[in-house]
Amino acid sequence: MELRHLRYFEAVARHSHVTRAAAELHIAQPALSKQVSQLEHELGVALFDRVGRNVRLTEAGEALLPHARAVMAQVEAARAEMAERIGLRKGRATVGAPPTVGNQLLPPVLAIFNKRYSGIELRLHEAGVQTLLDLLETGLTDVAVVTLPVDDENLTVLPLFTEEMVIAVWRGHRLAERSEVSISELAEEPWVLSPENYELREAALSVCERAGFTPRVVLDGGQTDTLLRFVAAGLGIALVPRLAVQSVSDLVPLRVSDQKLERSLGVVWRGDRVASPAARALREFLVEQLQR
Repeated sequence: MELRHLRYFEAVARHSHVTRAAAELHIAQPALSKQVSQLEHELGVALFDRVGRNVRLTEAGEALLPHARAVMAQVEAARAEMAERIGLRKGRATVGAPPTVGNQLLPPVLAIFNKRYSGIELRLHEAGVQTLLDLLETGLTDVAVVTLPVDDENLTVLPLFTEEMVIAVWRGHRLAERSEVSISELAEEPWVLSPENYELREAALSVCERAGFTPRVVLDGGQTDTLLRFVAAGLGIALVPRLAVQSVSDLVPLRVSDQKLERSLGVVWRGDRVASPAARALREFLVEQLQR
């Protein structure tokens, strides 16, 4: 068993999809499948069940995953200790964020960081809040920008800013000429929702429940940028942060008049672990650039 086998196994397990894992690892999909098969052959057990284009961990895979992540964390700790001796000329840091933050907020910020610390390799994990907190727990992410509040005594939480949540509609929608709308007016509208375990999905369901109805869902499970494309095409409406629609010309953001809808973002990291120099530099830079 080699370290790369564990790294490949963990990526496939996290994505539940070989092609997406291969894209993250920058290797060909057949080569990744072969490496995972070699690991299964060496261990003598199947680690994944193949379900169409997706994969699912077997019981043996579930048992191996925490061990693989622990080994990878130890390797990263060894790399960090070596990097300590050469300052910030080299290093690696991983940041996690929800898709709206990853798409809209981080690109210019990380571009500036790269100019300041050109020797540091950056990695980005886009996921829902719970997944990001799990990645922080396992050491696979150094710092994350997440929706607050976060209830974990092992995490250090530094609030950044609060932004408004809006209803996104396409420019041809009957409400597009207005600047605001009440949630109670949207009971008959078709809705598009984020995947399960994403805070935007829970927020949309909650606001509809408070208004006394269950949303009529026409599309369920797309990432935020994908959902907004469907909204722009006229398929339905969506509850999103204003940040998500600020650069989409085919969408109109409507303020919500009958409920106060906001989300607060913060930078979080494991306060009970020693961070690498690169990770410390990244989290300090994120606070410097994003705190308002």
